[in-house]
Amino acid sequence: MMRSSPKLFGASMLVLSLINVAPAYAQLSDDDLYNEDIIVNAERPRGSVITEVPPLIELDAGEIASYGASSVADLLDALTSQTSSNRGRGSGRPIILINGQRISGFREIRDLPSEAIKNVQVFPEELALQYGYRPDQRVINFILKDGYVGFNAEAEYGVPTRGDQGQSELESTFTKIGENSRLNVNIEYQNKTAITEAERGIIQSDAAAAVNLGNFRTLSAPSDNVELNTSYSRSLGNGTSLSFNGGYVYDKSRALFGLSSGTVDIPATSPFATSADDESLFRYFTQFNPLRKIVETNTIQGGAALNGSFSRWNYSLTADYARTRVDTATDNSGDLSALQAAIDNGTADPFATDYGILLSAPVTDQARSISNSLTSIATLSGTLLNLPSGSVNTTLRAGYSRQDLDSRDITAGVTTLSNLGRDNFNASINLDIPLANENIDVVEAIGELSINGNLGYSELSDFGGLVEFGFGLNWEPLDGLVFTASAIGEEAAPTIQQLGNPVIVTPNVTVYDFTNGETVLANITTGGNLNLPAEKRRDIKLAASYSPKFLDDFTFLAEYIRNNSKNVASSFPLLTEEIEAAFPDRVTRDNDGRLIAIDQRPVNYSNVRSESIRYGFDFSKRFDEQRGGGPPGGRAGGGNRPDRAPAGNNASPSQEGGTPPPGGEAGPDSAPPKSSLSADARPARQGGGGGPGRPSGGRWQLGAYHTVRLAESILIRPGVEELDLLDGSAIGSTGGSARHKFELDGGWFNNGIGFRVRGEHQTATRVNGGLTSSDLRFSDLTTLNLRMFVNLDDRGNLTEKYKFLKGSAISLRIDNVFNDIQDVRDSNGLVPLSYQTGYVDPVGRYVELSFRKRF
Repeated sequence: MMRSSPKLFGASMLVLSLINVAPAYAQLSDDDLYNEDIIVNAERPRGSVITEVPPLIELDAGEIASYGASSVADLLDALTSQTSSNRGRGSGRPIILINGQRISGFREIRDLPSEAIKNVQVFPEELALQYGYRPDQRVINFILKDGYVGFNAEAEYGVPTRGDQGQSELESTFTKIGENSRLNVNIEYQNKTAITEAERGIIQSDAAAAVNLGNFRTLSAPSDNVELNTSYSRSLGNGTSLSFNGGYVYDKSRALFGLSSGTVDIPATSPFATSADDESLFRYFTQFNPLRKIVETNTIQGGAALNGSFSRWNYSLTADYARTRVDTATDNSGDLSALQAAIDNGTADPFATDYGILLSAPVTDQARSISNSLTSIATLSGTLLNLPSGSVNTTLRAGYSRQDLDSRDITAGVTTLSNLGRDNFNASINLDIPLANENIDVVEAIGELSINGNLGYSELSDFGGLVEFGFGLNWEPLDGLVFTASAIGEEAAPTIQQLGNPVIVTPNVTVYDFTNGETVLANITTGGNLNLPAEKRRDIKLAASYSPKFLDDFTFLAEYIRNNSKNVASSFPLLTEEIEAAFPDRVTRDNDGRLIAIDQRPVNYSNVRSESIRYGFDFSKRFDEQRGGGPPGGRAGGGNRPDRAPAGNNASPSQEGGTPPPGGEAGPDSAPPKSSLSADARPARQGGGGGPGRPSGGRWQLGAYHTVRLAESILIRPGVEELDLLDGSAIGSTGGSARHKFELDGGWFNNGIGFRVRGEHQTATRVNGGLTSSDLRFSDLTTLNLRMFVNLDDRGNLTEKYKFLKGSAISLRIDNVFNDIQDVRDSNGLVPLSYQTGYVDPVGRYVELSFRKRF
């Protein structure tokens, strides 16, 4: 039986308490003052997406400001619950558009300040097909403001409430958006200090405690990161635009892995023997510096995108290049043969602290990988033919990509070289066919209905031909009620990194051994696996969304997802007895059966299946708003869609003034759009505060979602018992898959002051220990993150008194407010050493203060 969590209840109460601050929540909205229907004809925002697929969420500038995000990347993070996808390969970053157009990569928009964004549209996965992508990611369209110029500087510093670590960040951004161009330059520096095992009170073994090993092992490695990113876009007239993007990223981390160690044999005849029999002694050596693992990464990136149109067709050409070099230096304990010989002949004391030249210094293994990737894609979309029911739209896509991975590793003096390359020629076609749209009689009878299908083929130089296909249906029987159904299938090759990453052996990694029920320090091998086959995927999604007319800015969403994949390449799973029985050659034990090494290079699963249901709602309201021209239009998602012309309107996309995928932004030289309801029908809301050009008023928002996993299983290979991740099996160190997950997202914003709360609760799981060891039980976990911010320009005359504060904002962020850390215990109620709190979550509750100023 599912039990409620007091922490989840507390999180809900906190969100509701913030929302109830809104003084006008219990009052009648302005809409209630109007007793007759009002039809608003307004211009469609330039850069909107024209599609039969309705957006899930739409935000205007005021709603964007209520999130308190400083950049597009921060805003996407705040919108995770609305933009993540449960379909296919999981919940990666959504597909990003700018003004309805494809971009060369996320870097092109990542650092844009949130003040430069006019509107945000979030679409379901079905829209991805119209832009030449697979339908397993949602699509988010950012519509930018014209005439924006700003230089922003931001400083952040944060610490865990348990102390011992500091994280700092300095960032500056220059943005200029003109009538025909856009320029953005960003530079960022981040630094993070270490957390050691000693600072988190990790219990050590007797041998480790004797040398204070916790001082020489990091739970969170110190790191430095520098990023430079710049992008430039230019309108060439007639709806054509060209953009460029370039960047450089440097990252360095320095982890500590303890002290040199080893086992020496003490013969009974030795003058230092403590027993009448021969004995073995495992010990740590303090003669040398701690063992280190240093990882240094240098990445150079560049991209370009050309978007335009001719006749009734829109085209997009994108290219992206990245070169990444990763250098890894890993220390390992030195040779003990000279020391052992001296102990055997009685000339060395096995308990000494300094052995001079008898003890070899640690040996540093070196690994280097250089990856180069080039991706180019051309898409062409437009109206293929006109039917009585509407226009049949198609998207053609052709692309070429090249990947190279050169790796070298030097382990124990032995050099291994690897060189892999892959060419990928691909093409695909997508059709979107309306069955009931402009044929008014049919629409009145059954509502709007359309179907779509896609077919693609890829020729890989190392895997041969791979096929992808899919089809879907969109049905809106009533205004605001939308049903979608889709099925996709594809063949996918493992990544070149999964195949060819260099082999790296990391010593002294804390591992829980399910077979013996103990925590050990083992050597972990990582790298690539050349024997991985191509994967076959089959996914089904059914969804319904409802945005009732009688409840503005409310959207209910329900989804059913079923994934089925064969020959899945995956990272090595948690080493339970089931996994060890399936991969015995990946595990090394000594003569006493003690775990000493695991080969964690990628493995292949014969079949992976999952089924889940996700449902929830998003609800927002405005209060105390000074309106300047009639009732509001638009909504937060789903109904009353601004992206669709009235039924019977045969205007082409270009005539409607919107942006058909993938190109078609109405450029500066284009004629103004003619009609249709849009977010611009609302009075301008720029910030929700009382500053110049900002109408007073506020808003609150609440979203809640519940995911139920119906099934989640893995068949490693035929003849091996299937792993049920919902019933005692696991592949990750955090236990099995939680059957229930709850997501909570809410906020309140008024007069420059705002709160954002995001919470997640997952139910408890267990991992079966097998015949010889105890089961492990993983507690439920509630994580609540709180962010509070204030825009100083909206706080009376403060900025007039202190001129430096003009254009400034201050925010306080608290992650994991309850400091809830998953509790792991065996059948006796004891915590295994490898699941101590410091290992599970060394940071815990984290507090960060930031100051941001716009010049």
